[in-house]
Amino acid sequence: MPRLLFLTQSGPTLPSVRFRVLPFVEAARAAGVDAAWRRYPKTALGRVAFFAALRRTPVVVLQKKLVSPLELALLRRKAGRLVFDFDDALWAAHPGQGARGGSETPGELARLLRVCAGVDEVVAGNTFLADKVRAAARRVTVLPTPLDTDRYVPAGAARSASGLPVVGWMGTSCNLFFLPPLLEALAPLAGEMRLSVVSDGHLELPPGFAGGCLRWSPEAEIPALQAMDIGLMPLTDDEYTRGKCGFKLLQYMACGAVPVASDVGFNREIITHGRDGFLAGDAADFARYVTDLVRDPGLRARMAARARARVVERFGLAAALRRLWPVLGLEGFPV
Repeated sequence: MPRLLFLTQSGPTLPSVRFRVLPFVEAARAAGVDAAWRRYPKTALGRVAFFAALRRTPVVVLQKKLVSPLELALLRRKAGRLVFDFDDALWAAHPGQGARGGSETPGELARLLRVCAGVDEVVAGNTFLADKVRAAARRVTVLPTPLDTDRYVPAGAARSASGLPVVGWMGTSCNLFFLPPLLEALAPLAGEMRLSVVSDGHLELPPGFAGGCLRWSPEAEIPALQAMDIGLMPLTDDEYTRGKCGFKLLQYMACGAVPVASDVGFNREIITHGRDGFLAGDAADFARYVTDLVRDPGLRARMAARARARVVERFGLAAALRRLWPVLGLEGFPV
């Protein structure tokens, strides 16, 4: 068995696996650590086979999967150090789910707290998540989702040749829910910008907007981000969104797009309002800040440079490794 094993609830395309697991496995291997990851079995039969084959492993990281008490006990017996990592409000319903949207799902918080109480350490994606489980957990470390800022880089001069400024949004299809009220507020600006929506789903753009929807893929992701001048992150304000870790903001900022985001949760810890992005209280604020950025190329350039610098300094992969290695008992390994 490897020295370090990550167990994930989903496959490699899910952002939490792509950015909170795979880079750490790769970095650990580069540092000489025998590291691996695998998806936690979905079926009862698969879990029986998994535990039968699992040998004593020095460090096991359970990523976002809320296991049963029996499975937690089995993992506890097999792991020298057992860590639980999460970067979403796992106890809350998505805001788009009707009357329940954004509120606590009965029983899910209890499941989360039980798992957190049964491990050696919890790694949470932001302070809101950490505070939610702090009373139950033995130890809690806050680790924002890191970004490889050597890969996510600005496009440079190519962006300025595209004509109208590109205002973009990137996200999963379930989060397209947040966009319509914002696009309505931006309608008066439609003739001065291009709109780019990048997702695994489709959104019909309102009349008057130039641009379109681009199907997300791993290959299209970075070029689509590099084409943006301004990146949007509208959210409601509820239990679910306060648990968000603002990762799309980091992607925008690293690739040279100025972020304009709802003044909610961890967004406030990523953006320094007026310096490297804007925090908006409502749709009218979004419209005002996007208008300023669209009409002032110099302002965009200055804020984009500051945004890039902030991500590199605070949210880069090297900074994350310096926090995570001691949690995993890998002190002294290179970052």
